Amino acid sequence: MKELHLHYKRLGTALALVMVLFGSTRAFRHYFSSEQALHQELAEPITANKSSEPEIQETTLTLGNGGNVNKLLTSFGVSKEAALQITNAFAQYVSHRNLKSGQNFNVRYKRSEQGVEIESFQSQPSIDQKIIITKSDGNYVSKAELIHLTPVVHVFEGNVHSSFYSAAMKAGVPTKLVQEAVDVLSYVVNFQHGIKAGASFKILCDALRNDKGDIVKIQQLRFVSLQTGGQDHKLFAFTENGKVRFFNEKGESVVRSLLQTPLNAAKLRVTSGFSNSRMHPLLGYCRAHKGVDFGAPTGTPVLAAGEGRVVSCGWSGSGYGNLVHIRHSGGYETKYAHLKYINKSIRPGAVVSQRQVLGGVGMTGTATGPHLHFEVILNKHHINPMKVQALPSLKLTGGALKKFDSVKSATQQEMVNFVQTKAVTGL
Repeated sequence: MKELHLHYKRLGTALALVMVLFGSTRAFRHYFSSEQALHQELAEPITANKSSEPEIQETTLTLGNGGNVNKLLTSFGVSKEAALQITNAFAQYVSHRNLKSGQNFNVRYKRSEQGVEIESFQSQPSIDQKIIITKSDGNYVSKAELIHLTPVVHVFEGNVHSSFYSAAMKAGVPTKLVQEAVDVLSYVVNFQHGIKAGASFKILCDALRNDKGDIVKIQQLRFVSLQTGGQDHKLFAFTENGKVRFFNEKGESVVRSLLQTPLNAAKLRVTSGFSNSRMHPLLGYCRAHKGVDFGAPTGTPVLAAGEGRVVSCGWSGSGYGNLVHIRHSGGYETKYAHLKYINKSIRPGAVVSQRQVLGGVGMTGTATGPHLHFEVILNKHHINPMKVQALPSLKLTGGALKKFDSVKSATQQEMVNFVQTKAVTGL
């Protein structure tokens, strides 16, 4: 090729000299344009060879509803044979039935006229395992890598502006943990009137952290505090005889003989309080309101305020509609009215446990909208349910109290350590 190019060059020089002698500038220009075309012709095959190799690209594929790995790959442009190989390699570690919509797959691939060729296919089906599939000697092979997780303590904290539930969610507390904290606090706090704007809370729990420093799983609730209205509620988890219970700083169980609010605190609102006299919205005259009305969506589960025995249940007069009447220890009785339905297990003489579901919120009887009418009776006299000061169900003593004090001290120190670490690392 070099010899041919040199030959053309020498010939061109001679021709150029002749053209100069004869004054033919047109022929001179034609020579140089021809030589330029020759250079382009010689260079074109080299350029074409360089651009023919497809580049490796990366992307993330997401599994849709009702999808599977095979369909995901073929729709991306992978051949049926390659897609089946990758699918089978992946199935060695993860069953397709365990994959859920939204699962991500990190893919390195080449795209050409023949289609898409997968170089690697990775996924993390669980918090502690990564599946990697690569191409080797024309076949796809898979392997599993374990992700090291470190047990740590994590603390959520925030301020309440509208409701504890929304404030905790805004602070990043998982829904399940929020509900656990609400359940624990509901024994000592009136969620409708006991929490004022500006209240602060802390929630400490066990968690797992990956090697990137991210919290990937929230585990057991260990401590919750709520400071509101001059009161500072601090509740600690304590395990005894294999059962986890929550106690205040004195070692008294948060579980009271009666709940103040027998509904999910996130779904209720007080629509009418306890009163010796009020104007009835339907009857049009004043009469005593012997309980508290909790507005809530129809069907919201109604919980037994405490352990007891069912006195009566079913349709009742006096505008109550469907009513459940329970007698508790210590001279207490509770009534739950306007229920949409009553669970089949609730019948006269049946023993119920605290928080057992009695039925669902409704508007049977004399009611303008779906709500629960809740009454508390002590020694035959109606009292305000929101002011019930029931005794704790358990108070630790002796060796159990000493163990609890040790757990309490350790938890408080963990809280201090977390705050200090957060200040240093900025996490």
